Amino acid sequence: MPIKPTQLGVKFLFEQNHTFAVPKYQRGYAWDAEAIDDFIEDISRCLKTREAGGEKSHFFGGIVTTRMPVPNSNRSNYEVIDGQQRLASFVMFIAAVVRGAKGVVDNLVEKDRLSAKETKAKKFLEDTIESLLRIYLTYRDEIELAYVEVPKLKLSVADNEFFQHVIDEKAPKPDRASHERILDAWTRLTRFVDDVMLRDDTLWDNANRLKLLVNSVFAKDCTVIFMCSDTRAEAFQIFQVLNDRGVHLTDGDLLRASTMELLDSKPLLLIQDKLSETWDSVLAYPPAEVDSYLRWYYSSHEGNRPKSANLADQFLDNRFNCLGKEKATKAEAQEVLEESVRMDEDFAKLRTLGEGDWPYQDHSKVVSWDRERLRMLVVHLKHTNAMPLLLSLQKLEPDKFAEAVAILERFVFRFKTIANAHISPMTKVYLQHAKKIRENSSYALKELRNDLRVLIDNTVPDSVFKANLAEVKYLPRGGNGHIRYMLITLEDYLQWYEKSAQGVPKCKNKARVFDFSNTTLEHIYPRSAKETDKDSDLEEIKHSLGNLTVFGPDDNDAAANKSFAGKRPILQESDLKLNRNIGVEVDWTAKKVTQRTQSLISMALKVFMP
Repeated sequence: MPIKPTQLGVKFLFEQNHTFAVPKYQRGYAWDAEAIDDFIEDISRCLKTREAGGEKSHFFGGIVTTRMPVPNSNRSNYEVIDGQQRLASFVMFIAAVVRGAKGVVDNLVEKDRLSAKETKAKKFLEDTIESLLRIYLTYRDEIELAYVEVPKLKLSVADNEFFQHVIDEKAPKPDRASHERILDAWTRLTRFVDDVMLRDDTLWDNANRLKLLVNSVFAKDCTVIFMCSDTRAEAFQIFQVLNDRGVHLTDGDLLRASTMELLDSKPLLLIQDKLSETWDSVLAYPPAEVDSYLRWYYSSHEGNRPKSANLADQFLDNRFNCLGKEKATKAEAQEVLEESVRMDEDFAKLRTLGEGDWPYQDHSKVVSWDRERLRMLVVHLKHTNAMPLLLSLQKLEPDKFAEAVAILERFVFRFKTIANAHISPMTKVYLQHAKKIRENSSYALKELRNDLRVLIDNTVPDSVFKANLAEVKYLPRGGNGHIRYMLITLEDYLQWYEKSAQGVPKCKNKARVFDFSNTTLEHIYPRSAKETDKDSDLEEIKHSLGNLTVFGPDDNDAAANKSFAGKRPILQESDLKLNRNIGVEVDWTAKKVTQRTQSLISMALKVFMP
């Protein structure tokens, strides 16, 4: 059946002969304080415009549903695929208005007499309360010759009872994050109603403001696009094209819905409940992170990148093994749960890795210098492309993981940071080894090192790397982190280089760990030399690699913009041997800058190899 999107006012959406229900496999209420404040502001803006005699429409996005018949009833029940955040917030808003209006009316009981005008306003408030209850909050259904009151909106199993108690003012106690968000939204909405909607002592003014809200703002100004499908599959295909304010739906939400529905039968309810809890944890990260984690997780386990489209289907097919199935057996349900638990555990690892934090509790086989390599790779070199491989590498012992990170760190600086080579061959190698690690308990890092060296030989041989390094220059407007990183790393490996420079590069002094964020680049010949100290030859090459070094914060403050003669004592006393080597020089000339550039490049050719 063709889907016909319909734009209509919120009042018209609710006053039809139907109810809404959020299926239990959907996530909980997700709007945070910022989202609900924006929602209130949108409604408030429309109301203020109406009070000033104007009109201001606001589009609140889409509602995607599937029609679900109700046995022995004439009403239609719409299963909400997308839009529960809006619907729940609208219902809470109306419930807050009803609460506030009832409070105004109840306070009038204490008065002995009302004027004719006040009596009219009171009657309007009472009638409006009944109207709002009937349109937005409850539906009077007739089932088998009996009338029953049912909620106009039911949330998912995890949230519904709490939600209904909140709008009925029964002060429930929250026991999950979505409950906390519902309660916070209710608090903000009732505060708005009390402080803005019904702020006047004048009964007539409050009644008129409520009239504008009900008959103009909600009936005409606040609109949504309503879309109804006869099948869930069709509804799932269209839900992503509609905006969900501030809480974008992800492939993870679709995976949750699909797997929960697969387990939707009485024999599987216990497993389904555990699956729901696991999905709550998996999808607790910001949507953008969920999208990245899904791709990294899939790549790490499958050994190839997922296609950009239909990620959820690829997961259902290759990870959950349930694509196209309508219902799961108990064994299949248990496999789905176990896969979701793996995702939950690996997402936590990815969060740790992404922040550059060491992922092992055991520090006995590594030192601080080893652990800092991970931060250098992920945070300072911003090499998130290695995340699937790092996730697999965590299956190795901590010392092997540290060795692998150091390999990747040196490789990526040469291959990507300096040469800016295409990532496709690099990614292919990463994912091949991610898969190998998971399949081979005796995996040796020598395999990774060899494959990365083949990439270096084919793409960034010494001639290319040398030419690119010769072009490295300090940029006065920033973006010099790669130079700082290079000099720090060369200092780390200097003892190995000066001794033999044979075999795999090794840091001989791991007791010293550089705090990257507290180091600065310093020009040896000043960046802004005084007129009396200027050298025309050095001015032309002052931003080249050979005229740059790394200082700590105290060194930098002391050096400031001094001439070489002024900096020389600081260089001589530096903890860095690269600096002490400069301090040996009696003067600083263009020739010496050129010589130092070549010296640093020669060292880099040896150090930045896997």
